Amino acid sequence: MSNEDQRSLTHVSPVLTAEALSKALSDWFKESFTFTHWEYVGDTGKGDSYLSDLMRIRIYGNDQHGVSKRVQVILKTMPGSEARRLTFKSQEFFQNEINFYVKVLPALLEFQSKKTLTEPFDGCVKLFFAHCDGTNDVICLEDASLENFGGAVRQEGIDLAHCQQTLKSLAKFHAISFAMKDQNPEEFEDIRHHIFEVYYHERLRNWYRRFWKRISGIAIDAVEREYPNSVYVEKIKQFCVPERYDDMIRAATRSDNGVISHGDSWTNNFLFKYDNGAPVDAKIIDFQLTRCATPVLDVAFVFYGCTSQDLRLKHYDELLKFYHDVLSKQILEMDSDPEKLYPWAVFMKEVKKYSFFGLAFSFESTPMIILAPEDALDMEVKGDKKLDIDDVWSIGPIKDAKGRRREADNVVHCVDNGYI
Repeated sequence: MSNEDQRSLTHVSPVLTAEALSKALSDWFKESFTFTHWEYVGDTGKGDSYLSDLMRIRIYGNDQHGVSKRVQVILKTMPGSEARRLTFKSQEFFQNEINFYVKVLPALLEFQSKKTLTEPFDGCVKLFFAHCDGTNDVICLEDASLENFGGAVRQEGIDLAHCQQTLKSLAKFHAISFAMKDQNPEEFEDIRHHIFEVYYHERLRNWYRRFWKRISGIAIDAVEREYPNSVYVEKIKQFCVPERYDDMIRAATRSDNGVISHGDSWTNNFLFKYDNGAPVDAKIIDFQLTRCATPVLDVAFVFYGCTSQDLRLKHYDELLKFYHDVLSKQILEMDSDPEKLYPWAVFMKEVKKYSFFGLAFSFESTPMIILAPEDALDMEVKGDKKLDIDDVWSIGPIKDAKGRRREADNVVHCVDNGYI
């Protein structure tokens, strides 16, 4: 790459002008800066993102005295292919995430900042730059790897310690919504309308219809092959019907106990900091599917998107209690009453009512999770025409017994607990 190439990022996105980057640097360092050049650091792993193009870069600038500083970021841009953008509704996902970082998260953190907490939520990476116009949408986020945060291996289910850190980060995040909704209901009502449902909504039924049939078939195949002639086969066939999408819509859009939730809480979207090999902190990334809904949707997807049956059999009840204890402590320290807002009995009632959501979402995620990086799908779509996602996301039955068992065991857990 020539020095000339490194003096501009407009070839990546026309909105990444020198002026825009100078302003972003000035806002970041809180003094006047002028963008000078950028440096490529590397791509993220294949299969780590299906809805965006990602790369890790450093952005350099000089202050008024000519002193150079840099910011290392993850640059997320909409796919270059117009067909891919149209097929996967890239504009909606980017708009939702940008609204979260620009309008929702600052309000949540401002509310939290007025409270005295033992462990305040700081589990989101910082926004460096964002632009949303529906065509050239860009999000630049700080690279948490510089603070020694890194991802777990998605192909394996996370262990107890990783699961605790994951649930702790979600509980602390969800707690802000509960307290803010209690104390500043009008402000919470305002911020929640800046985000919108991008996956399960009546307007999206035809977009998801064929793909739901495909992933349901993969789940049925896994159960039939791993638990033949069992009640689990009967139950999964009853569950995998087109009408299930109506239940998904209701779960994703109801807000009786709604919080600002992550929406896509699978392994890849958590980064962990380690001490002597043990995870001691977690950050949440990728808020493209953020929504206002019961926190159980996030919790259920952690269990069915990230954990093994062995972990659930040993620690499921313990982990549910752990999540609720952290949530309650945070709510209490923010001067609201957790027994009034979200008591254990209500939480467990919603776990029973909404855990099916995590199972249904795992039909899509599990076949992707178990793929080795070299086998990850090539999501590039050529041309300028919108396609059906089922024609692009053309995954087939899970080939190996271990992978099938992971999906089938999700069904087993849901059936055994009376969730489906």
